[in-house]
Amino acid sequence: MASSPRVQLPPAGPVPLTSVPAGAVAALQTVADPEARLLLRGLGLLDASRLRLCQAGDPCIVQVRSTRIGLSHAVARHLMVVPDAAAGE
Repeated sequence: MASSPRVQLPPAGPVPLTSVPAGAVAALQTVADPEARLLLRGLGLLDASRLRLCQAGDPCIVQVRSTRIGLSHAVARHLMVVPDAAAGE
């Protein structure tokens, strides 16, 4: 009997958006950079917003509701999110 590969579960706490794989869904917990926080709020990225990571890298593309937003890696690393393990299934 062949064993199935182990699935690595995401950490329970917040992680930088840059550590989430493409296709994953996560809830925005906070933005660590106050200046970026103001800009992102203007784009609709509010605390507890559900994000789908469409493309990892630079630019990092996230979908918030029906809008896709391109973020530089420098900005994306300041977004602390809680991955939703059930959303990818």
